[in-house]
Amino acid sequence: MNEEETFYHVSFVVIGSNHPGGIISVDERPSVGQTLRFGGQAFEVLEVQELSPGFFHVTCKVIEG
Repeated sequence: MNEEETFYHVSFVVIGSNHPGGIISVDERPSVGQTLRFGGQAFEVLEVQELSPGFFHVTCKVIEG
């Protein structure tokens, strides 16, 4: 791994869905309105809370496609 690379750990909850949520690592700091893609689905970020440096809790919803 390149020491200059920055990764953020994101704990996420998906509202309005049976999706269980989870924890992922991303290379871009999460922000409201952003689209996250994982597990073959796309999610819109609705809320972001920084729990500690580099670790975020995100509330999101499934983007219907």
